Amino acid sequence: HKYTLGDAAKMLGTGRNRLTAQLKQRGILDHKCLPKKQADIDAGRFAVDLKQHHGNPNWNEGKGQLYHQTLVTQKGLSWLATLLNVNVTDADQQKEHAA
Repeated sequence: HKYTLGDAAKMLGTGRNRLTAQLKQRGILDHKCLPKKQADIDAGRFAVDLKQHHGNPNWNEGKGQLYHQTLVTQKGLSWLATLLNVNVTDADQQKEHAA
């Protein structure tokens, strides 16, 4: 399973901005929030998806804007929890508590 940085942050008990700031400070993510080291992708901690945004028809002659999105894998979530010394909470449990 793959999680957005926001979803991963929730499961790690923090916010997306706080998590990305910590990961940037530790040299894990670059300034665009992409994994800095190919080794982290090869190890199965992160995945990077290519997405297309069609929100503004004037961009790129109506073809949309391409961008990359960093996703945290289940293995990466466990690794980050150990690295940050926190416990992972289940996403489904959090949704039930919020309801």
